[in-house]
Amino acid sequence: MSPAPRPPGYWMHESSGRLAEAMKRYLQEEPLSNYDVGLIRAYLVQWIESPVWDQNPNMDAAGRAELQELRQAAHKITNRRAIHEWVEVATDWGLDPL
Repeated sequence: MSPAPRPPGYWMHESSGRLAEAMKRYLQEEPLSNYDVGLIRAYLVQWIESPVWDQNPNMDAAGRAELQELRQAAHKITNRRAIHEWVEVATDWGLDPL
């Protein structure tokens, strides 16, 4: 039997501090650089790609398809609006990366 998947890392635990700075700018509605957007996108991708989300015993085929769509959408984030929209969908789905 394989061990249970580890939960995803959260932005406030990232050790360089760069992601935390970018997230604070995002949350405080300050301007984001392309670098900030890239950091946040990379964070959201690693977060949603965690296999822990696949372990939901109540998820049916439609739920698995929605999770896959959310994973694909994370890779396409290019600006603040896309971050906001992605986080809204994830939160509506019961997943809160913030």
